[in-house]
Amino acid sequence: MYDLGMAEALAFTTPEEFLAGELASQQRHELVSGRVYALAGGSDRHNALALLIYELIGPLARSRGCRARAFDRLLRTRNGNFYYPDLMVLCSPSTRDRYETDPTMIVEVLSPSTQHSDRREKASLYAESPSLELLLLADQNSRRIEVARIRDARIQGWQAYGPGEFVPTPYGDIEIDALYDLLDQTAGLD
Repeated sequence: MYDLGMAEALAFTTPEEFLAGELASQQRHELVSGRVYALAGGSDRHNALALLIYELIGPLARSRGCRARAFDRLLRTRNGNFYYPDLMVLCSPSTRDRYETDPTMIVEVLSPSTQHSDRREKASLYAESPSLELLLLADQNSRRIEVARIRDARIQGWQAYGPGEFVPTPYGDIEIDALYDLLDQTAGLD
């Protein structure tokens, strides 16, 4: 098992060692290029936004035979990294106990400390999944959701949605104003 501070990373760790460590650990970690990084907990507003989006898309995803998972499910990218997306929709049967490989949609809530990584590294690596259709990056501090449309394991383009707009997804449209009005009512500004 590994013991890490938030910004520390071990020397090289194999996927098997990482998964064994995650099973025994009470804190979540990600494996990036063979190095393990401890995750900080999300703010109340961050977590509330992810859960509100989960509540919006979960029912239609289930009615279509898919599963929505928030916070607790690892995703293994094609290059062998392991991440905990804030939210994933999965439409293929799970083939592994500890992680997924075939999401159709991923949502990351942007935090000041992770937004650059979410937009660059994670977006590129997530897009390599042949099943992924949409990547949503939801800003927790402003009414904005950035959407990457993905085809043939490549990002085909980005579009930002703001006040007065709807984000179309295969699991229901997300009305920006209604979502953020509810967020403002349920979570404080961190």
